[in-house]
Amino acid sequence: MAIHSLRDEDGGPDEIISEINITPLTDVFLVLLIIFMVTSTALVQQALKVNLPKSGAGANAPRSVTLTVTPDQKLFLDGKLINRASLPARLHAALSATSDKLVILEGDEKVMLGEAVGLLDVARKAGAEKVAVATRPPDAR
Repeated sequence: MAIHSLRDEDGGPDEIISEINITPLTDVFLVLLIIFMVTSTALVQQALKVNLPKSGAGANAPRSVTLTVTPDQKLFLDGKLINRASLPARLHAALSATSDKLVILEGDEKVMLGEAVGLLDVARKAGAEKVAVATRPPDAR
């Protein structure tokens, strides 16, 4: 807070004017807003918790469709719960909106291999040109 006093023509103090400089406060709020915006998008990406199997190799995924299978056999297409009957049509629609035609299968490590292979077959029939299985690094928990 800055306090200024106005001087009269004879040099004596006349009145005190106080004002609050809100520029630093505004800077802090804008920085906090940016931090919250960045962290909230990271939280949305990890909303579905599945225990991925470990793999030493990894790569960043281009524009793709993510198919997630939870331990209780629920299916999520790009984070949205879907039923098994609508999977081929919804997967085909999602793949037609992407340029890479890539499906990434995120399955909990407790999901049976037959289930994963069946889902990859559905992805191929829906128009996927590439498929990938999501893993986590060996040192990740």
